[in-house]
Amino acid sequence: MKSKKKNPVVRLVVLAAVAAALALAYGLLQSANRKKAEAEQAAAQAAMQASSVAVAAFDPADLTELTWETDGGEPLTFVVVNGAWQWKNDAAFPADQTALSAMGSAVTSITALRRVENVEGGAAACGLDDPSCRVTVNYGGERHVYACGDYNGTMKAYYLDADGEIYLTSVNLASYFGKGLSDLLQRDSIPAADWVSRELVTSVTVRDGGEERVITDAEDFEDILSALSSIYLKQYADYHADENEKAAFGLDGSRSVTVNYRKSVSTADASGNTVTNYLDTAYVFEIGDPDPEDESLTAASPATSDVVYLISSEKAAALLGNTD
Repeated sequence: MKSKKKNPVVRLVVLAAVAAALALAYGLLQSANRKKAEAEQAAAQAAMQASSVAVAAFDPADLTELTWETDGGEPLTFVVVNGAWQWKNDAAFPADQTALSAMGSAVTSITALRRVENVEGGAAACGLDDPSCRVTVNYGGERHVYACGDYNGTMKAYYLDADGEIYLTSVNLASYFGKGLSDLLQRDSIPAADWVSRELVTSVTVRDGGEERVITDAEDFEDILSALSSIYLKQYADYHADENEKAAFGLDGSRSVTVNYRKSVSTADASGNTVTNYLDTAYVFEIGDPDPEDESLTAASPATSDVVYLISSEKAAALLGNTD
């Protein structure tokens, strides 16, 4: 009796089904293994967090001094005098109290996932031989030193040397202290939000030397307002500058942009209903001379401020309408 030949198409279908089943089983196994590993890691982290170690637990009111240095820069020291932060080198520096309070809070309460002992490779293996940041603090006479190390990807935590002991912390202390002096200046802000609605702007006047012109061209009007709105006053050349000191930077009022607008002010009436009134307001932004050491920068300042800032010379030209 002749044997019946198997249909090759059926054989291919069976092989494909077997291959698909094997691939599915392999995928499910891989997924199960991955989920198991993630669960074990999460459980390990949860266990560490449950047994967290208090590295620093102080009353912020006891903090009297902060010193830090980053990337080999010059150390900065701020001290508390009569409840306010002051730069130790110059008490007249207009310090940003909010920023410094946040930095102070970061070092008064530090919690570690765990203490690390017998680190293989020592401090170098943790990035603590060349820390990204070193912070020295004084809590009512007690001095403590913290050094910020590398990130441990496995534990999802940062190495921290606290008074010679190494810990793993979930928060990178260096993220609070990567600041220079210019980051801690209590800077002015341009009230651009007040004239987002352009219909509130009644006029824009540009003074450039002996020429003063009211901007009537719609495109120029928009360009100047947009340029002014986009300025972020960060870099500075001087602070607590009097009229003569500002004039030395060319800030004598001869070059400026004035935005006249109606500022909306909301108040509540006797019945508790919100009432919006509009106050006629003028904002004057003065533009001075190019920086003699870097002509890509130009001195500028709000007329009511005693801080001399540096903005890009390109932006200064745009404010004056000198873009040709």
